[in-house]
Amino acid sequence: MPGSLIHQIYLLAGRIANIGVSEGLSFHEKKKIQVINICISAGVLPKVFFGCLNFLQGKTLLGFINLVLLIGGVLILWMHHRKKYPLARLVMIFAASALFTASAILYRNGGEYYLMANLIIIIIFFNETKFLIGISFANCLLFLGIKIFLHSDFVYDTVPFSRIIFNIGWVLLMMVLALWFFKTEQRAYQKTIELKNQELEQINRSKEKIFSIIAHDLRSPIGQLKSSLDLVNREYISPEQFHQITSKLAYQVDLLHNTMDNLLRWSLSQLQGITAKPEKTELAPIIEHKLKLYQPRLEEKQLKLVAEGTDKLIWVDPDHLLLVLRNLLSNAIKYSYPSSTVAIRCQSDGHEVTIAVSDTGTGISQNILASLFHSDIIVSSLGTANERGTGLGLKLCREFIEKNNGRIYVESFENRGSTFYVSLPQAM
Repeated sequence: MPGSLIHQIYLLAGRIANIGVSEGLSFHEKKKIQVINICISAGVLPKVFFGCLNFLQGKTLLGFINLVLLIGGVLILWMHHRKKYPLARLVMIFAASALFTASAILYRNGGEYYLMANLIIIIIFFNETKFLIGISFANCLLFLGIKIFLHSDFVYDTVPFSRIIFNIGWVLLMMVLALWFFKTEQRAYQKTIELKNQELEQINRSKEKIFSIIAHDLRSPIGQLKSSLDLVNREYISPEQFHQITSKLAYQVDLLHNTMDNLLRWSLSQLQGITAKPEKTELAPIIEHKLKLYQPRLEEKQLKLVAEGTDKLIWVDPDHLLLVLRNLLSNAIKYSYPSSTVAIRCQSDGHEVTIAVSDTGTGISQNILASLFHSDIIVSSLGTANERGTGLGLKLCREFIEKNNGRIYVESFENRGSTFYVSLPQAM
């Protein structure tokens, strides 16, 4: 029961603190409203208590001041609810300045210290320079004037010393809340700046990588294609000789197409995100299509191909699966030693299908393995026949697989080869 009561009080305090807070407001504005709401709501009970006490003790004017402050607090909360934030703050500042000055002069109850809390709130919560200077100067004059006036012989009435101590303590609490807001705001700004700096660094790294890809990984194969076509056009090689190298040129064009496709898809994923449209997909036709495409390259490197258990149905976006298999097969061929084996094995546990693409090749070092799928770290190395790559393929694979509710992971040993596993939901 006590726990439930505390929980209800906590929920009520949260609702009061968020009166007038909406999603469209900046973090800065939300915090301003919440701090004012907390300060006002926290002062309701003391104002009610001391207002009643003052009326019972015959301190009618002081009780009336407490009542006006209470009504003013409720009015400010209502203004927040109606989204009239600037008006609420002006009412709070001017009403508080006037009423606390009056109570301090008439009853010498320590009300002048509220002017200091008011001054801190003014400095933190307002941005207009002229208004800040004017209202701050006025509050300082009021505070000094009260302190000078308190040494005069005039006394309208007094309150117990314990009341003065309470008022001073309450002022300190308000000041702590205001400074806490300022500290929280500064930390939030600092964190935001740090995150923005990290994003900028990542963008710069990505930009440099894109320029590197365009300057080297795209320029080189395009230059080779241009040179080959120039040789044919100038009749330096015969059509028969050209026919003999068409398979190699076709493979170069395919690599170029894959590189450009990876680059464009990765750029779009960074700018717009990835949207998956999964459907029931047959695995076998996709694998057969990719194997047929890479057959010349397999023959060139004298690689043996093994495909097992490909007759599975999976729930995936077909375009995404094509991209993933294309990149995994391309990498397996690229890093395989000549006359070795590339294998595609598929297994099902009744809930998901796991596709394993393995090679007997160079493998991956442990320090690279740890950051292989990280989108902010792009690493690429030459294949066993000096094939180039962009390092973007595996990042795309991870993003596309995760968007299809799947998993991708790898096992690799240097100079022994790698196995990439892709697990996707099985279609019934």
